[in-house]
Amino acid sequence: MDSEEGSTTPESPAMSLVAGHHVSTLMMLDHDDDYENEDIEGDISIKDESLSPLSEDGRSLSNRPGLSARHAIKSEHLKLKAGKTTGKPAAPASSIGGHRAPHPSRIPLIPRKAEDWEPWKGILHELYITQNCILRDIIITMETKYNLKATPKMYKNQFARWNFFKYSIKRRPKDKAGQQSPDKSEDGALVVVNSHDALDNLMSPMMHENSRSRVMQAGLTAVRHFLHGYIDLDSAHLKDEVVFGYSDPIYRYFKTAMDLFDLKENIERKISAPNIKCFSDLCFLVPHLLLESNRKDILSAYLQYLTRLATFKFGKHPFTEIIASFADLIDRPEDIMRYIMLLSQVNSETISSLDDMVERTRAWARNQYLACQRTADPSTAVARAPHKHHMIRLEAQSVYWAQNLILGDPEADELAEQWLHRSFGPDFPIRTETMRRRIDEKIESGAIPPAYAKMMQCLCVGWLNDYYESQQDWPKVFEWGRLGLSLATNEQYMIWSIHLEGLMRKHGTVEEAEQLRRRRLEHEWLESVRVQVDRMSLA
Repeated sequence: MDSEEGSTTPESPAMSLVAGHHVSTLMMLDHDDDYENEDIEGDISIKDESLSPLSEDGRSLSNRPGLSARHAIKSEHLKLKAGKTTGKPAAPASSIGGHRAPHPSRIPLIPRKAEDWEPWKGILHELYITQNCILRDIIITMETKYNLKATPKMYKNQFARWNFFKYSIKRRPKDKAGQQSPDKSEDGALVVVNSHDALDNLMSPMMHENSRSRVMQAGLTAVRHFLHGYIDLDSAHLKDEVVFGYSDPIYRYFKTAMDLFDLKENIERKISAPNIKCFSDLCFLVPHLLLESNRKDILSAYLQYLTRLATFKFGKHPFTEIIASFADLIDRPEDIMRYIMLLSQVNSETISSLDDMVERTRAWARNQYLACQRTADPSTAVARAPHKHHMIRLEAQSVYWAQNLILGDPEADELAEQWLHRSFGPDFPIRTETMRRRIDEKIESGAIPPAYAKMMQCLCVGWLNDYYESQQDWPKVFEWGRLGLSLATNEQYMIWSIHLEGLMRKHGTVEEAEQLRRRRLEHEWLESVRVQVDRMSLA
């Protein structure tokens, strides 16, 4: 947990990965809302609501003019023909799912007011919610059957007014016929929320207002738009190594929040090359860590800055959609935590569904979702593990990949897996203490560079602290907690102190808890943070 970023460049391939690199890729994605300002009196160009900016056959939908018009002409022609054959007027529109709609009009109907949509409410609910049709198909159906013309934006706004929301994820078609989808049951500790009802139950407490509902749905869609758009730009991105352990300052416990103020070195660097990991860092991990540290002031300043930066650089972009959805929930931290869990789930499932994606990137996304789930879903996490892992203390991704890349030890990897999934074996403490002694020996012999020495020591101390906390062995928890505090500096000291103080008040002595609090408040580093927060807020 050393706050200093090392400059050592080891020679081994694993350590070269730790040094890391960033893929420079600039991108701008279109979105369905581009139709917001179009004139709908004339021909309406309907954009395919697919998961990718490209259509399934690889051609842009903008190259397919007149699709809706051809459907409408053919439908009208069949109705007129039927009327002439029988000598009777054309039959009324057929019902869908038992819902009957008004007779189709010869003149295109454009619903300009909310009440203009009411005759179609039952039909649209059947298509959008019950049959789970995508918006493109609904627009074509309504235009061909009922001559109802409206833009995707108009449909989305009306669905929000009616509280028509769905969160099931439609997969991209596989490129290879017969290829099976990835098995998400391989990780027993990962409870994937993949049913329509389950997602609705998670989201419904947050859906207090239609405007918030719309921006949150836009955020979920933006995750898929970014990932598929990023891969569509260059299929070589599937092979990018995006996981570097501790080499990236964004993965440094509470230091994540503080590094935000080094704007040129961090935020601007990441947003200038928005690969999969940068997108995840800026849109999921940083808000999550700031919320867990209860720093709403920093989170608010961060969202304001990132919104302006992303808007200036990209205009309409998945970044701006997601940040806007966070800003709309800033006064409800618990809802944001659940929302981040859903975003990380969409992120994980979308990455896992991409053919030829690097397996370590898939594991990285799954583990991130697992960490978010443990802190955001009380219905599953608290019931199983009352003293659940908190990502702010020993953030799951950085700890796991740091030991994997730096140590390259199968024994350490197995212990890291047990810690990551909170599934400790009976010999976990003995094996971890043995590992700690081996790490000390490697440090003394120079096998582990000084830049990573204290980091690896703190890693083992944190594992043992978490193990004894899960066993509710409070004397041992305090023993290892004090040791972790003695190794920590600056922001790492703060977060060890905050965590240890909370446990002391519940299971130790109030006197020691007060001592921890006084030392923390008197720490010179905390004053520098206050100055940085003020500077960023004013900026």
